[in-house]
Amino acid sequence: MGFLDKLGIGGSKDEREERGIRKLQKKTMEKFGPPENRQGAIEELGKMRSARAIEALLMRYTIRVDPGITDDDEKQHVLALVHEAGAAIAAEPVKAFILSRDEISWPLKALSDLLPQEEVVRFLVSVLRKTGSEYNRVPEKRVLLLHAAASHVSPDLVPVLLPFLDDMEDEVQIAAAQALAAQQDERAREPLLKRFLSAHEGSNARVREALAGLLAETGFDVKGYTPKVEAALPAAYKLDSKGHVVRKV
Repeated sequence: MGFLDKLGIGGSKDEREERGIRKLQKKTMEKFGPPENRQGAIEELGKMRSARAIEALLMRYTIRVDPGITDDDEKQHVLALVHEAGAAIAAEPVKAFILSRDEISWPLKALSDLLPQEEVVRFLVSVLRKTGSEYNRVPEKRVLLLHAAASHVSPDLVPVLLPFLDDMEDEVQIAAAQALAAQQDERAREPLLKRFLSAHEGSNARVREALAGLLAETGFDVKGYTPKVEAALPAAYKLDSKGHVVRKV
């Protein structure tokens, strides 16, 4: 190691750039001290326009600072800088972050800004399939992915959404049901009815109420389940003459 390396200023151009990015990343994640230090580092990383700089920039989403308005402003600025970098530079780092981290609310927004809907859906299908096949103790990530799926309509989403109806967490079941309802796909009708009845049988009022509302919104009929559904409906709902769940006036 040469003298300049010992001082932290030697090495190749790539090595010097990597050290600079690491230092800036560290500054973006300092929760205490003047916010200008964080904000300056965020700006510098944004100007670099490289995939590695985007990776470092995204790490700002892993911490929260006070006051909340400053935190939101900084995260919004990171989103804008990622968008400015463009899909060619930023899309892969954003995808990698979503796959490996739990703090994905803002990165999911970034991906929607960067890519056409078909590519976003293709990625969501892949991530949901992977997430559904592995244990994750953090339900929030599953919920965020399902909410993202609910904002798109694609026949490819239905098969990967269905397994989440059997998740152990109520909020995941509800988010999966919301995403399925948004697809307006007949393949979702029977699984939603079965989840509704299962919630009733298990005395899970929260899921039962949510599913009743979604069945009313979708307009799916309850053919094959009429007596059971009618008996299980919360007080605010009823079946109409065509076998659809409707809200009572």
